[in-house]
Amino acid sequence: MPDPTLVSSAPLWSSPRFRMDEETWDTSDGRVVRPAIHHPGAVVVLAEPSPGMVLLVRQWRYPVRRWTLEVPAGTRVVGEAPEVTASRELAEEAGYAATRIIELMRFFPALGVSDEEMIVYRAEGLREAPGTRDHGELVARHVVARNDLPALAASGAICDGKTLLALALWGIPLRTAPS
Repeated sequence: MPDPTLVSSAPLWSSPRFRMDEETWDTSDGRVVRPAIHHPGAVVVLAEPSPGMVLLVRQWRYPVRRWTLEVPAGTRVVGEAPEVTASRELAEEAGYAATRIIELMRFFPALGVSDEEMIVYRAEGLREAPGTRDHGELVARHVVARNDLPALAASGAICDGKTLLALALWGIPLRTAPS
């Protein structure tokens, strides 16, 4: 089966963080029109401020209208190296700097609708560092014991895909609350 060919792309909406286009493709099934969200990518940061403790952030998420516990993460600035984004987000959201940032994996969280790629990093050698959060970003550092993570996931406090995947990389078995 041949690869589809992009025929046209028309902007539908844009913001400083991402844009949505309507794309027309020629495929072996004929012409197909699909919306696509184009995103500069994001980073996810795993960190242990001390042995047995995991760095999370408590953050208000406007689309789901609630507080969540998540690993520090954030959207890349176009042209910014992802390691720089990881360091910036670690400081902005959690007030830490790391002596070493190590890439663990890359994944596409919603490839049916978006080209956003997330890169998971592990931060080592943490030290306190000043950071300034973005306007409207209601976020605060929340360090929890590794043993408490399963209960937090079961309660629904940890509920987003990037955090569940990142913690699973660390070998932490989590079961989420039924919706």
